[in-house]
Amino acid sequence: MFQILLIIDEVMSGFGRTGKMFGFENHGIIPDMICMAKGLTSGYLPLGCLMVTDKIAAKYDDAVLPLGLTYSSHPVSCAAAVEMLQIYEDDNLVEHAASMGKYMDEQLELLKQKHPSIGDWRNTGLLGCIELVKNRKTREPMAPFNAKPDEMGVMNKVAAKIKELGMYTFVRWSYIFVAPPLIVTKEQIDEGLAIISEAIKIADEHVK
Repeated sequence: MFQILLIIDEVMSGFGRTGKMFGFENHGIIPDMICMAKGLTSGYLPLGCLMVTDKIAAKYDDAVLPLGLTYSSHPVSCAAAVEMLQIYEDDNLVEHAASMGKYMDEQLELLKQKHPSIGDWRNTGLLGCIELVKNRKTREPMAPFNAKPDEMGVMNKVAAKIKELGMYTFVRWSYIFVAPPLIVTKEQIDEGLAIISEAIKIADEHVK
């Protein structure tokens, strides 16, 4: 019987982003190793971390781990991480992200009724993605996966409109990513989705 380590990358999905401290907690699993960064200090200072189980850590109680990085265990970055973890707890940011995620789900269901080009909305907490399609029945994407520049005409216009209306978010291929700050309010979600809704009207004109 082979025993394979489960290593989970939580650099993007960790620290409350999915409505749990770590994304894997939404699925009832326990990894052997967890990679984390970004939310560890909220970008104030660079810091990454690899968390391992006690069983793996015990291996190095009596063995040397040959590892050396220029900024390993930098005391200022570690201090920022400790303070940031306290803020997550004191301000209930993880619970707030879960609550705002449910609100965002409700509002996107309303947008799906309004825009025929919305083929799907996938979201966990405050980490979501709107998928635009040319046809809901066939699920033909508004731009194919790994689209070439000449296949991005409609989506480039959607992205430009979002930026023109005063908001920045990541738009790639047929996807509009929605990942607001954990401190976001309902009013700010409404404002952001109103901008996205206006931009999606461009895609609606290309629905078959």
